[in-house]
Amino acid sequence: MRSLAQVCFRNTQVAVRWRFMHLAIFAALLLWCEPPVPATSPAATPIPTVTPASTTPPITPVLAPPLAPPLAPPLAPTDTPVPASTTTADTQSTDKPTTEKMSIDAPVAEVHKRAYIIIDRFTTAAGVIESETDEVIVLRDGKARVRSFAKARVISVCYLLEGPEGRRVRAVFNDGRVIVASLIEDGYEEVTLEIDGIRTKYARAAVNEVRAYPTDKELYLRFRASIEPDQYAARFTMAFWLYNKKMYVEAKTELESLLEATNHFEAKKLLVEINAQLALMTPLEEPAENIERVESDDPSGAPGLRDQLPSKLLTDSEVNLIRVYELDLSDPPRMQIPESTIRKMLEKYADSALIPSQTSEKTAFFSKDPAELVRTLFALKARELYGEVEVLGEPRGLNTFRQRVHNAWLIGNCATSRCHGGADAGRLFLHNRNAKDDNVRYTNLLILLRTSIDTLPLIDFDKPTDSLIYQYALPRSEARRPHPDVRGWEPVLHRNRRSLQEDFIDWVRSMRVPAGGYPIEYEPPALKSPDQVDQTGPDR
Repeated sequence: MRSLAQVCFRNTQVAVRWRFMHLAIFAALLLWCEPPVPATSPAATPIPTVTPASTTPPITPVLAPPLAPPLAPPLAPTDTPVPASTTTADTQSTDKPTTEKMSIDAPVAEVHKRAYIIIDRFTTAAGVIESETDEVIVLRDGKARVRSFAKARVISVCYLLEGPEGRRVRAVFNDGRVIVASLIEDGYEEVTLEIDGIRTKYARAAVNEVRAYPTDKELYLRFRASIEPDQYAARFTMAFWLYNKKMYVEAKTELESLLEATNHFEAKKLLVEINAQLALMTPLEEPAENIERVESDDPSGAPGLRDQLPSKLLTDSEVNLIRVYELDLSDPPRMQIPESTIRKMLEKYADSALIPSQTSEKTAFFSKDPAELVRTLFALKARELYGEVEVLGEPRGLNTFRQRVHNAWLIGNCATSRCHGGADAGRLFLHNRNAKDDNVRYTNLLILLRTSIDTLPLIDFDKPTDSLIYQYALPRSEARRPHPDVRGWEPVLHRNRRSLQEDFIDWVRSMRVPAGGYPIEYEPPALKSPDQVDQTGPDR
């Protein structure tokens, strides 16, 4: 235990320290709050040679320079924020100062022609911009009425983007979502975006803003312009980014240039992978070339060979019907159900236990989530109303088929004009013209689901790996039913493409209606005995 004297001595030290601290703070406050010293004060005139006859004007130049320098440096940097604007996440640039080349690569500044204004919680306005200042914006609406708005008195002003259709944009939603997609239309009532080939409409009120977003090519050029030749790590990072963006040709060019300058082990490994990807993707360019050859450069000189091929495709309503049958209501896409359809359901199935008897409960059906309404339609087996459900997105299983089966390898390897997409297609014909069109893709889907060869289905829903189309895509040494020995055939689902094998299995298992049992009248085409043989390709 410390003695009383020690405790008192300690308390005295603390008190002295606090007193000195208070004095120091008080002195600092006095210095900070002290008004400027008058020009006539001796302290402000360090030059002792000033005579009493001197007037204020000669003294002023002596006092002005010390006051100016402290103010100038903080103000100057605010006028030069150029590097910061080019090093955002959107451009993915390094911190190298902006160069003239980078400014050339940057997107052209948008000229605002239209605007959407949220005046208050209940009122909005939209139209063409007639004039605009920092304080006021003047709009002309669709009825030629001109109105002016003070920017300080509205909630927000959203400038709408112009074309061209398909430009890359970044849409920010009220709920915090951010989507990078292709712009179809930035309208007054709706914003239409295309995401992975699927056009989706969003209410204008749900979108905060739509901004032009640089393409991957633009980002690449900016990144490249900001890197010095001796920044090897940054150059490899750029090449790896190109690889992730599937820009394999550009990635290969950058890696080869990097390896000429330094022995980079990771760059060598990545280059091997990219060369393999390029080798696999080479056939993807074949359909367009073969279609052109069949149409215009056929060495046999046979006119109209394209006209001899099957051309019947599914209609838009049939495509929509397939989407309805393949809906996964645990993860539904965007849908719309007309009020007339809801009314038909309530009237026709009024006796069902699934339809309420109370008027108020029936009225509530009109505000239900579309997925809940579709679930009710499915429970009622109201198949005559399925076609009236508008599926604006794509169900998960059909999306997997589009990205990882149809576009990834089926069109580029099986549906070429020298294979199952030409006059010698045999018992399996696949459409390859306008392959990204929904009608073409869903027609090919129905062909796969409904076709069997020698009693063996192309798609086996009980055991997906026994699907004939799957077996034919494997190397002959791995397949239980190998592809017939024809000239030009190459396996698609080899060991380096295990992910495609898994995606195929996942797609088959995700399908809701096996064997293409949709209420659609369609007979898969077959060219068993072609009248003509393409002399430029193998005889199948």
